[in-house]
Amino acid sequence: MLAAATLEPDDMIAACETQDFVPFGREYSRHHPGKFQLQVQNTAHADHGLPLLKSFRDISLHDSSKKEQWVFASHEDSSGSSFDEELYVSGNTVVWSRGGQDGVRSVVKTYTVDTPVLQALWCSFVLPHKDVQLDLYPTFDVPGMIQTGVCVVEATNVTFFMDKGGEYVAALPFQVAKMWKMKNGLIFERTLSHAEITMPKKNAPNQTVLFSMLHPLDEVAPIITKTSGGGGSPKVGYMTDNTQHLVFTSTNPSLAFTYDTELGLHSVWRIRSARADEQSTLSVALDNTSFLHLMSGTPGHNQSSSNHSRFFTNISGQSPCVSPLRSFSGRISSPAGLSRMQSPSVTNMAAVSRSQSPGLAGSSSMYRFHSPSPASARSPGAYFRTPSGSHNVSLTGNDSITEFEAPLKPEICFDHLWTEPPPPMRDGPLGKSSKAFLCKDFCGQQYLCFMVPYRQQLRCVKFEESNDLSQLIFGSITVLQAKDVTPIESLDLLLVLEPSGIIVVYTGTTKVSHVHIPMLPVGSWSASMQRAVTPLGSPARGGIFTSSRPPSAMDARFDDEFNYISPVPSETDDMSQLDASISDVATGGNSFIQNLRDNVGNRFTIELLSGQLCRTSMPPLSKSPGIGMCLQALKHLLPRDTALQVLGKWYTSHNTPGSPGNQSEWMLFTKCLLTMMGYDISRLALTSKRDLDTSMSPVMSAKRARPSDQGSEDDWDNLVNSDHHRFVSENLEDALELSPCTAIPDRVAYSKPCSINDNSLLFVHSPAVMLALHLVYEEMKLNVLLAEELQDLATVLFQIASDLKCLAYTDYYCRDFPGLYDASDDISQITEDDLRKMQYPSVFPRQVPSVQQWIYYYLRGQDWTPLPYIPTVCNNIRNVVTLYAILLNKDLLTEQAMEKCLKKIAPAGHRAPTADLSMSQSFQTYPHIDVSERLILTMSEMGILQKDLECLPVGVALPFREAILHCRCNPPSDWPEAAYIMIGRQDLAQLMSAQNQKPRPPQGSLSTPSSPQGKGSKEEEDGMEHMDEELLKLRFSDDLRVQEVRRLLQSARPARIALVQRPEVSDHDFIEEQERHLLAICIRTMSLPTGRGMFTLSTYQPLPTETLPIPKLCLTGRAPPRNTTVDLTHIDTPANMAAWPQFHNGVAAGLRIANVSQVESTWIIYNKPKSNELSNEYAGFLMALGLNNHLVNLNTLNVHDYLSKGHEMTTIGLLLGLAAAKKGTMDMAITRLLSIHVPALLPPTSTELNIPHNIQVAAILGVGLVYQGTGHLHMAETLLSEIGRPPGPEMENCSDRESYALAAGLALGLLMFGKGRQTVGLSDHSMADILCHFMVGGHKRPLPGPYKDRYKSPSYLIWEGDSVNVNVTAPGATLALGMLFFNTGNSAVAEWLKAPDTQFMLDHVRPDFLLLRTLSRGLVMWDSIVPNLSWVGSHIPEIVKKYAFKKNQTVEEEDIFIDFETMSQAYCNIVAGACMALSLKFAGSANQTAYNTLMDCMKRCLQALSVPSYCEQAGKSSVENGLCVILTGLAMVMAGTGNLEVMRICRMLRKRVGPQYSYMMYGSHMSIAMSTGLLFLGGGRYTLSTKPEAIGALLCAFFPIYPAHSNDNRYHLQAFRHLYVLAAEPRLVLPRDVDTGHICYVPLEIKFKDCVSYKNVNYRIMAPCILPELDRIEEIKVLGPRYWPVTFRVDKNWNTIMALLQKNGTLSVKQRAGHLSYMEDPQGYRSMLAKSLTSDHSCHCSNKPNIIKSFTSDPRIIALAEFFLKSKEDMDLSTVQELSTVVYECVTQEKPEATCLHFILEQLIHQCQKGLHTTGVWQLKLVLAYYTSRYRINHTAEDQPQHLLEMEFLLCLKRHLEDTLDKWHIDNVELFLRYLKGEEMKGQEITCLSGFLAWFDIPHPEDIAPVLAKGESSLPVLCKQLPGLSVVTIMRLLASRQSAST
Repeated sequence: MLAAATLEPDDMIAACETQDFVPFGREYSRHHPGKFQLQVQNTAHADHGLPLLKSFRDISLHDSSKKEQWVFASHEDSSGSSFDEELYVSGNTVVWSRGGQDGVRSVVKTYTVDTPVLQALWCSFVLPHKDVQLDLYPTFDVPGMIQTGVCVVEATNVTFFMDKGGEYVAALPFQVAKMWKMKNGLIFERTLSHAEITMPKKNAPNQTVLFSMLHPLDEVAPIITKTSGGGGSPKVGYMTDNTQHLVFTSTNPSLAFTYDTELGLHSVWRIRSARADEQSTLSVALDNTSFLHLMSGTPGHNQSSSNHSRFFTNISGQSPCVSPLRSFSGRISSPAGLSRMQSPSVTNMAAVSRSQSPGLAGSSSMYRFHSPSPASARSPGAYFRTPSGSHNVSLTGNDSITEFEAPLKPEICFDHLWTEPPPPMRDGPLGKSSKAFLCKDFCGQQYLCFMVPYRQQLRCVKFEESNDLSQLIFGSITVLQAKDVTPIESLDLLLVLEPSGIIVVYTGTTKVSHVHIPMLPVGSWSASMQRAVTPLGSPARGGIFTSSRPPSAMDARFDDEFNYISPVPSETDDMSQLDASISDVATGGNSFIQNLRDNVGNRFTIELLSGQLCRTSMPPLSKSPGIGMCLQALKHLLPRDTALQVLGKWYTSHNTPGSPGNQSEWMLFTKCLLTMMGYDISRLALTSKRDLDTSMSPVMSAKRARPSDQGSEDDWDNLVNSDHHRFVSENLEDALELSPCTAIPDRVAYSKPCSINDNSLLFVHSPAVMLALHLVYEEMKLNVLLAEELQDLATVLFQIASDLKCLAYTDYYCRDFPGLYDASDDISQITEDDLRKMQYPSVFPRQVPSVQQWIYYYLRGQDWTPLPYIPTVCNNIRNVVTLYAILLNKDLLTEQAMEKCLKKIAPAGHRAPTADLSMSQSFQTYPHIDVSERLILTMSEMGILQKDLECLPVGVALPFREAILHCRCNPPSDWPEAAYIMIGRQDLAQLMSAQNQKPRPPQGSLSTPSSPQGKGSKEEEDGMEHMDEELLKLRFSDDLRVQEVRRLLQSARPARIALVQRPEVSDHDFIEEQERHLLAICIRTMSLPTGRGMFTLSTYQPLPTETLPIPKLCLTGRAPPRNTTVDLTHIDTPANMAAWPQFHNGVAAGLRIANVSQVESTWIIYNKPKSNELSNEYAGFLMALGLNNHLVNLNTLNVHDYLSKGHEMTTIGLLLGLAAAKKGTMDMAITRLLSIHVPALLPPTSTELNIPHNIQVAAILGVGLVYQGTGHLHMAETLLSEIGRPPGPEMENCSDRESYALAAGLALGLLMFGKGRQTVGLSDHSMADILCHFMVGGHKRPLPGPYKDRYKSPSYLIWEGDSVNVNVTAPGATLALGMLFFNTGNSAVAEWLKAPDTQFMLDHVRPDFLLLRTLSRGLVMWDSIVPNLSWVGSHIPEIVKKYAFKKNQTVEEEDIFIDFETMSQAYCNIVAGACMALSLKFAGSANQTAYNTLMDCMKRCLQALSVPSYCEQAGKSSVENGLCVILTGLAMVMAGTGNLEVMRICRMLRKRVGPQYSYMMYGSHMSIAMSTGLLFLGGGRYTLSTKPEAIGALLCAFFPIYPAHSNDNRYHLQAFRHLYVLAAEPRLVLPRDVDTGHICYVPLEIKFKDCVSYKNVNYRIMAPCILPELDRIEEIKVLGPRYWPVTFRVDKNWNTIMALLQKNGTLSVKQRAGHLSYMEDPQGYRSMLAKSLTSDHSCHCSNKPNIIKSFTSDPRIIALAEFFLKSKEDMDLSTVQELSTVVYECVTQEKPEATCLHFILEQLIHQCQKGLHTTGVWQLKLVLAYYTSRYRINHTAEDQPQHLLEMEFLLCLKRHLEDTLDKWHIDNVELFLRYLKGEEMKGQEITCLSGFLAWFDIPHPEDIAPVLAKGESSLPVLCKQLPGLSVVTIMRLLASRQSAST
């Protein structure tokens, strides 16, 4: 055992203000409802005996009084501000509160549970990624999502409430005694019964005492231990020793601290993951009943059997495969019963759905009570949440015992590290420590401290990591006598309450001083402290614990104690007496202090014997950043013990009780430091001239007499020598341009001979002190924010350097601060003998280390010694020199350049507290990279930000700013995000970060629903309320097309029936006429939802707590002028006319949901109709969820529930939705689901199911979607057979057979898309032959084996004979053939699909089949499609061309047998088929040639429709169908573009309603609505893809035969119309200005990849726009000159643009400073005018702010011009002209950041001319040296400025400065010669001397004295003798000497 080291026992530190403290949660819980509302709710249950049983269960013989506990923690928010958090536990309630430095506390959350809370704490878990193998990670840092929150432990379960609102509940198989936190997990110590304590120990998991939990989704696992066994072999076993008790755990490092009550010894264990070999040795099967004793009642925890059933209910009632005590195979798939997660946003919704479950109130133990903070409470209902009903499953018997048969798998191992030496006498259970923690001392040495109350001892064990960082090495124990202890972690201090009641400060085991608590009396007992315990309602008073009492009441609280504040004076006259200064102060103990607790940061709580709590804090080590760096540097360069004493003495003297008076912190530091160095500070001019009337001595002196009112002469001396006078005089001299006057102090007081105390602490280390302070001085010179403190440090350094006879150093400081020439003492306290006693560090440089000189000479090509630096202190020196090393050594690696230019100073005799990574960091930059890019990347890796560059001096940071300017225009595309931010390209940084962010919903998608009229009623919602108005207005700003398309597609409002009643029409007939007109309009209205779904695709993000609003399908009308309602009650209408339109309406509503929305199974069920009956709209909603990949979240059980309802529409939507969501996956679960509804996929012996025909059609196509593109042969053969499925057996498959055959053909085409060359058909015939047979007809071929038995019974309704019914099989076979040979160019298949060229052959083919054949031929010959009319005409046979629409013309004899009607119909269909193939080829491309071709065909169709003779020849229905196909093709090509011409055609065709348009069927209106929606697909964000899988989906959706009426599914199931979603893709680029956040116009240049058809093709377009398909593009550029360029290339950053399009398409751009946006200046006229007005440099002085506003919108530049460039009377005209020129040049040359640099240089040079300091001289020297050096970065780009700073401006500054210095030199030659001779400069008018020396590089007098002493020398001779000086400098020296001689 070692004793503690001591600084001085009589020193005293004053703590900060002490305030009464009451836990915030205590007061808050008084107003909390607690469990009362739960009891009220439970009493409403029907079972009246249940509360009585629960009352018996809660009865206990032990004390169950309400106990409270609380813990504190400190946290930081995203802005970096810290705050304290309190977690308060009382009874069943946990209160989590938070308070900031403003003293305001607020409640974050409160939790109330049904049983008493044992413990609550903050913790974190890791939810691993799905692909992570946990066995590969031996540590707890598993890749995954970090989940933080509050963990609440009850007796047998634990609840984890996440910060983000989720929640996990896990049952525990034992009663918990205590919970401990470890890194990313928890440790539980279970309660032991008396029987367990006495039973013999076995190495079995059923006796394990400690358990671990790595995630609430995991079960608890036993902890194993590893100790060193006999013979050196390790021993592994379960933690079954019930004498081992856990005392403390830490997370960094991961340690556990235990106490053995039998041996009386403490031990330390490392917490780590258990290895596989350790787990295998402990793999022991468990006994069935081995865990029953864990649940048995214990004396301390009375528990009835109901708790057993509750435990088994929570575990086994969920799933037979999960138990908290069995091995767990995976965390992610844990069922929700064991641990459920609930989002707070769905609380209200979940409560509604769960409230329908029966029996939820059956057990009070299953209720939870959750009360949010008052600010977030919306309604009383928000306080309640009900768990899922699955928790209420009861279990009887021993069914759950089998749960424990699987062996346990330990996850955590305690690896033994250290055990304390055995004492002479064992203390047994009494020796257990009550408190343990880790702490550090001032020098970073780590200690493990534990408090043993029985012995009143604090034991501290020093430990450190081994050199290889693989293990911890523990040292000996140091014992301190203590009653209690608490660490002050932020200050590396320990507060020890000694048995006498005195609070003593330690750092590690070194005693620092006593602590004086201001509120507590120093000395004996205080009667004022003998008060009752603070009542529960007492208000809190503290730094962040505010009080509710008035301020007067608070102040009165402390009146009695003020006379106990230490009477020690605040200042000393003699710091040498500091060590024995408080010896006269009574140091009696505060015996009424009971303990210390709740340490957070530097704050802690004092608990008195009376129970009162007081909160106070320890003062910081220093408030000044400069002093803090000085202390860190001294700690590094001094020996460890010396450094501890230095920091301790400084901390004591800095915080002595009493007021610090009028002294600055720097003066206190100076006196304290010089005193420890041995100086007699009362005799120093430095310390005595400012404090003539103050006393620094802590010796008790007589109380001074009351000063007289008349005052005295000493008052004037006090004022003149005060800091206030110095501050005011310095500022006034500068403002009034007065020369600084130096007061010559009275030397009588301090000039008496005296000697230094060579026994002082720092005497021998004085050179090391000077070196440390000098390096800090250089560090501070690199931070302009520390300029005020720099002079204070320079004063101290000048004093030390003068006494150490370091003349080069003194001259260096005087050149920086000329006022130091008068600061030297006449007589030094250090003699030559004293100098010989001092120890000089080996690294002490004789040449002054100067960063600025190092930079200057290196830029001039001169070598310099490496600069020393102190790790972790001189960060700026390290960073700056490293960057300059890269600039100056371009051919070296970064590490080599650093080693050449930097020299790290090792710590003096002890290990550095923190590792310096600067010299060991592996930089990813290499010499082959451009030097400017290397600089930027290195700054990024170092963590240097723009604000750090702004803190560097102008000249030092100039090369880095030049590198930024050089890289800004075209930076590489693979930089990290921080590098882009560094160069001011926030647009590129956001693009990089967008790849890692989750997709965001479109703008406006979360807005409150509102109708166009501004009303939010449900009746007027049209499903288009949430469109992105900002985008649409920007894209279509010239007209109202968006409002028009919304009007065209709305179906939620009544139609206007504007008919006029004719006189001859009766009222009854007029009503019928109105209703017939309404019916015609309703046919159109019912077709609109398909188009609305396209328009609103993925534009809305629903709230999880609300249902999705589905606009109603309004089939009524309003008749003006009275707006009477017209409905369809007097005329006959088809049955179920609105069934399928309602389905489409539901699909349209569901398609609004954005892909980024979080749609869960509960929300899908929540949207079910309130009537609990499935509806057609909900069926469409389900299909839409599948199309946008949300339906996969629906639970399998719910899918089965929906299918079992037997609702046809719901089944169709569900099957198609699931198939679309799983397309191309061959998912077996979905395959089985579909097979049930496809008889062909069922075994022949299976039970016949009565499956509706439409469901079979949907299922057969679903098979094709699931197997899309896979080429699965078995499925292909099945689908091929289904195309020719015969009618029957018996009554089956007799109606609408065409749609089934078509669906089978489409499914086959999807499955085998483009695989025609790879097909291997059936045994006898190829697949192509069979399809051709189905297409052209012929004798039926025999059915395959499985089909013979199924169809042996013929159909009772249809007899087809032996021929193939091509009317049924041809459409599906034709399309399947085209899809099978897609893009193969197979000429044979193309010939099959060619239109017949004879009358006879044409008569054998239905005209509409020609459309499909032509379309399929285009698919086969895909690459040959050319967008022109000649290609379209090439498909038309000559006979058709010759006779189509020629019936009424002259007929020749050979034409009498020609059927003109057939020819005309064939012409229409062939052209329509060719146009559709063309539109598929160019879908979504907006190809102008294809558009013109289709528009020409459209005009011909419109012309044919308007000429009756043409309509008669072809039939209006044929022309109309061709028109619809071509219109759809036009919309497909222009999808997403909002083309106005196509929209006008749609609007014109839409008007055709009424009896005169009898040929306008439901399908025609549907095609028009779909065309309108395609033009604005996804609100203008989406367009169509032409990938093979997309072409297949488009063929299914735009099948060119439209339904005749709303229920028509004969040829094509209407649900397929929505499969276009599978081909839609977002390709909108939406530029957004990163500075303003607004979307804007930006020009883009798009370059295509070279192909056979074209090469080197590019075009320009103004974004926002739709991009072409990305696989066709090679490069995308953002063009200037208004915006900074951004380039996306296929071979570089193509993933960025792909991720950008998937995540809302937002392209971040940054506007250049000298330009306006295209919205402010569309044509650029304003900028051109402004720049022409300012092009003449002679008129820059007249640049008005309004002119500058004309070519820039940067608010900073505008504000600068507004406030500084206006003509003012008090401003010099030349200054205004100069600054105006600078601003103009900087803005127009795109370097606005240089404006500030020019201003700063101007100000610094002005200060230098006044003789204040030489900072500006050095900055101007560095700037000019850089621009004239060979290392400068040259800007080669044409659009980049040559230099950041204007050379004309710099040369002007140089001329002004040299004129000033030369003028001073002429007037002060004698003064300059005195300096050269080395004479004393004290008392001289030096003014510009320092500036002159610095600017002209005048060496130190000792360096040039030998040369000048030789007498007359010429200029060449001096240049040879002084090679390091410039000619200009030598000329000044010669001129001075010549002037003196004359």
